[in-house]
Amino acid sequence: MSYLTDSSKFSGFWSARTQGLHRFWWGLRYAQPMTLLGGRLGRKDEYLAWFNTVETPVLRHAAARWSFCQRTPSMVGAQAFHFFGVERVLSDNRGWHWRPWGENWLHNLHAFDDLVADDAQGRFEWHEKLVTNWIVANAPGKGVGWRPYSLSRRIVNWIKWDLDKQGLNEVGRRNLVVQVRFLRQRLGASMTAAYPTKAGKALLFAGAFFDGGEAAAWRRTGLSVLRTALKPGYLRARLGASDGYRTAIVEDLLDLVQLDRVYPGLLGRDEVGRWQELALPLLAMDGERNAPAADGPEPVFFAEPKAVALRQYAQRLGLTPAA
Repeated sequence: MSYLTDSSKFSGFWSARTQGLHRFWWGLRYAQPMTLLGGRLGRKDEYLAWFNTVETPVLRHAAARWSFCQRTPSMVGAQAFHFFGVERVLSDNRGWHWRPWGENWLHNLHAFDDLVADDAQGRFEWHEKLVTNWIVANAPGKGVGWRPYSLSRRIVNWIKWDLDKQGLNEVGRRNLVVQVRFLRQRLGASMTAAYPTKAGKALLFAGAFFDGGEAAAWRRTGLSVLRTALKPGYLRARLGASDGYRTAIVEDLLDLVQLDRVYPGLLGRDEVGRWQELALPLLAMDGERNAPAADGPEPVFFAEPKAVALRQYAQRLGLTPAA
């Protein structure tokens, strides 16, 4: 898989024109009729209400608990958070949508990374209350928390948290289904350069976590998105644009491998083997590189695990990168 290691020459791939064409292609392939009806015909309230009207899928039996990758906590108090060197207190529900705090800070707040951070068990009660507060304060489809970046990340984090600590109650699981339905319906309309892998991963996680026909459809769509997003040309381009993307994609790939361990035989041997083959050379790459940015910085930044934490995570999964 050495074709992944020399990526800088591909960084120009994501020109403004190419991004526009690629986004248009995603829209044609994955847009849902309800997305167009809800947005074009002025029936937004009816469109959003649909997500609560369909019966919630049942949970699939998990063969193992989730094992987290080491990550620095971001929750420093019952309602206090630390992102990008700035600590703020979520004193009331308005904080979820408080624009002066900045777009990136709010996206991290809505992502719930602390649920899967180090020593999360000691903050379990904080997390329970935070999930409940988020559900109350964030109506479907409204606000930063429903944009694709934080939405995709939160779906995965809530599922990991429940697989390890059974943290979601019935209300939380029902709201999780609403989030997944919203992500799926908006998939074709909101795709961006850095987004497909996260969205595909979120749909795949949800399709494994839940059982039934709807969950199977999420799983098929998630696999389809990932197959495209992890193609060599697409992946090389993104690796050339940002070193942070490499770190994020390694964790994504390792998470997908672990998902197969939690739900054995569900995802397919060929798919899992491909994820392993992609992850190993990326793990062996240097932790810091001065990669050029293709079109400026990514629109949203998240704190990713350190390289040493990812290698330890891979070792727990039985994967050892080449020296």
